[in-house]
Amino acid sequence: MKIQTSLKHLFVSQTRLKLINILFYNPQDIFYVRQLVRLTDEEINSVRRELANMQKSGVINSEWRGNRLYYWADKQSSLFFNLLAIANQSSGLGLKLQNKNETLGTIKLVFYSNKFITGDKRNPDDIDLIIVGDVSLREIDSFIKQEEQTRGHEINYMVMGKGEFRLRRQKRDQFIVDFFLGSPIAIIGNQSEISSL
Repeated sequence: MKIQTSLKHLFVSQTRLKLINILFYNPQDIFYVRQLVRLTDEEINSVRRELANMQKSGVINSEWRGNRLYYWADKQSSLFFNLLAIANQSSGLGLKLQNKNETLGTIKLVFYSNKFITGDKRNPDDIDLIIVGDVSLREIDSFIKQEEQTRGHEINYMVMGKGEFRLRRQKRDQFIVDFFLGSPIAIIGNQSEISSL
């Protein structure tokens, strides 16, 4: 079952799901209510109600600045990384990679680096994401370029087949070791599948 379909069944409020996608896809940004209303294309009362619910649950913060109330993802929340994963699986590049699997080829694993997914400052040489599978490099490159425009910076990525990934892992390739020491987030697949490849 696709992540979008699963989330629609899991979350009763589609407004809440849209807010999670916006706030946790861009965890370094802050948003005011009317901006969130435009981005979600939902009624203002629905957006306000869901923001209040999310704030009560401790996953977002808010602050008045001038005459506007701003909201942002709470990085101290115990659910922060789970919600980051959900937002990045159900929107942007993660959603494109899942929905386009038929034309892309077979994707086994996609991992985002911790700094990439949180929007934290990173070294320009760091690997932002790893894609494992038998895929069309031309299509991946097209999706990455779109994501670079959305995020406003260059994305460093590696694409490799299962055999190459297995070999690099066994030889303790420094790029792979450094990447996985940084606690990456699984966007497609999960940590346990790494050893089975």
